[in-house]
Amino acid sequence: MTHPENGPIVLVARMQARPGKEQELRDALPALVAATRQEDGCLTYVPHQGLDDLGLLVMHEVWQSEEHLRAHSGSDHLRRFAELAQTLTVGGIRIERLTELAV
Repeated sequence: MTHPENGPIVLVARMQARPGKEQELRDALPALVAATRQEDGCLTYVPHQGLDDLGLLVMHEVWQSEEHLRAHSGSDHLRRFAELAQTLTVGGIRIERLTELAV
């Protein structure tokens, strides 16, 4: 198993759009994604939308290290998006931190 301090960190960020705010939330993603993909240590940053629930947005992220993830967490573009997400989502952004299992 890869230890988070020594290897990639996988995040799943889930957002449930408030009814009627689905498009506004989706419209905020391109700026966030473009800026984040330029960050040092960003290996994967891919938004997804629910097939059965169009208001569900899920971001799949892979970061080279905990240090890179911390830098992303403090970035202006993520801060701006998170503030907007508070008004456009039910419950804000829910983060699940994962590490790959060697099987």
